[in-house]
Parts: sequence; structure tokens; C-alpha cells
Amino acid sequence: VSPAFTTVAEADAFLDELRLAITPPLHQFSLQKCAFRDARTTLLFVRLVERMRRALAAEYGLRLATITPLQCFVSCFVGAQDKQGGLHSDEATHREFHYSAVLYLSTQGVDFEGGGFAFNDAAPEPGGARVLSPLAPSKGAAVLFSSGWENYHEVEPLLDGTRFALPGFFGTRPAVHAEPADDA
Repeated sequence: VSPAFTTVAEADAFLDELRLAITPPLHQFSLQKCAFRDARTTLLFVRLVERMRRALAAEYGLRLATITPLQCFVSCFVGAQDKQGGLHSDEATHREFHYSAVLYLSTQGVDFEGGGFAFNDAAPEPGGARVLSPLAPSKGAAVLFSSGWENYHEVEPLLDGTRFALPGFFGTRPAVHAEPADDA
């Protein structure tokens, strides 16, 4: 978990651009939908996705050339939602998803109620019950994790307000061309 993955000002600037580039109702706003509408929004979107890609590469010791964004979008839920993510692993949903990242663009308890994120962690003792480890989303924070069953997780139903997030799903592949040894 990175509590200050972006600044609040950067998250607000991206949200301001999104509000100009999109038309409600918005549930999933992808880079493809934004690419031909507004260059500034597109550049901010790409910048945030690239930051996630670089953070995942650094966190997991991967060469930057081997990690590729496969699906990234802005998720917006407004008002009470009966269902959100349910318990799942991202790789079980799409086998090519090896790493996941979620950048929060709004804050639980300020912009929305409910809608929390929780890992379903293994039992501390053999045969014991699994343990939910909740994370209260806050603007500018991000969570980065491998997408397999080791990171079984859920998003709680939204109770009220507007919840914005930028989830990204990344795959790995062999580096096919020579690159400098220093990914910086």
C-alpha cells in the first residue's frame, strides 16, 4: 500500500479533466474512450498508468520491459450499489493478469461511504478462519499486488456518495529487444 502514490492535487487535476472528457453515467472509462476526446486527459491517464507499471516493476524486481498494461480504466460508482467486487483474484478472472494496481481518486468517509477494499488473508493458524484485512481508500493512495490467489480480495458495496478509482491490470512477457540494464 502506498498512501501517497499521487498528490491530492494531481488526483484532483485528473478528476477535473475526466469530468470535462466524459459524459455520465460513468462506470468504466477506458483509455480508448479518452484517447480521441482530450489530449490532456489522455496524457494524465497514461502518466498514472506508467507510474503504476514502474512501481510494480520496482516492487516485484521485474525488468520494466517485461511488464505490460493489459487493462486500465477509471471506475466510478455513484450512490448505493448492491454489489461490487465480491471475493475474487484478478488472475482467476483473466489468466493473463499477473499484477494489479488500484489508484484511489476519492476518499472513503469524505466522498463516499462503504466501498472499502479488503484482502482475504490466509488464516494465522492452520485450519483457522481466513482474515479480512481492510483498506480504507483515500485520494492519492494506491494498492499494488500480485493478481493470483495469494491476494484474494473484495470491494465492499458502496453505500452512498461517489467512488472514483483507477484500477490497472498488468501482464508479464519476456523482453524481446535489447534494453539498457538500468530501467530508470
